[in-house]
Amino acid sequence: MTSASATDPAATGATATPADDRLVPAADEEFGGQYPLGKILTIWAVVAAPMGLIMWWVVPQLVVPRSDFPGLATLVLLTGGLVWQFVVAAALLAREVRPFTWRNLRRRLWLTAPRHPRTGAPSRWLLLWGLAIAVVLLVVDTLAPLGFLDRAFVRAFPAVAAPEHGLIENLVRPQIVGQWWVLGVVVTLVAFNYLLGEELLFRAVLLPKMRGVFGRWDVVANGVLFATYHLHLLWGVPSQLFRDWVYAWAMRRYRSWWVSVVVHGVDALVLLVLFPLAIAGAVTA
Repeated sequence: MTSASATDPAATGATATPADDRLVPAADEEFGGQYPLGKILTIWAVVAAPMGLIMWWVVPQLVVPRSDFPGLATLVLLTGGLVWQFVVAAALLAREVRPFTWRNLRRRLWLTAPRHPRTGAPSRWLLLWGLAIAVVLLVVDTLAPLGFLDRAFVRAFPAVAAPEHGLIENLVRPQIVGQWWVLGVVVTLVAFNYLLGEELLFRAVLLPKMRGVFGRWDVVANGVLFATYHLHLLWGVPSQLFRDWVYAWAMRRYRSWWVSVVVHGVDALVLLVLFPLAIAGAVTA
């Protein structure tokens, strides 16, 4: 008679869970091992530099002199920068995930059910903790207790002050009314910002590969990389340095990329409500 497997729910007395929920996220050393510091910084530069160039050189030099509404071009170009992050992530994954199967891809990206921090038991209900963390971040961002850091930074370096074309609220203008194609750009931006671009590259691709260099500080290091990647939003980087580690912490704590997606992705709701209203002419500047 064969003995029951220790991982068999019937043998342990645990409630059976769907096979998808039992899929274990890859260990840090799997799929090519840990990244060296040089590779981590190169990936950062490859995605950060285009975003900074768009905001601080391409739009001011090539768009502003020719347009009375440069914010719209900025939106389109930055969306292209987010798509570029997906290309970079896809190239890295194509080299690392062998064989390149959906199961291996899910394990490499921790695209699995969240796991209880103490017991390791998978449960999709743990995604609610991601939602709770997101609500806390929204409250913190609304109260802006660290806003004084951003203001001090801009006072010290006036050149990093937000340009008119860099503020998304400046897109709410009469010129956008009836331009429903803009909603397609916004949906693309949301998809590649909160799922296929920033989140995919910085959390799903980078975070599991950073412990070899940073040890248990990988969560903080990931937050610093993510905050400073925002060269296109330089005026807000100081406060982001103190908050952007939360996304990586949530993913590492529950060993699931989905938790980080929920925490970060709640921000998208504002864009998906604001822009249809603006295009319909229901809100104006």
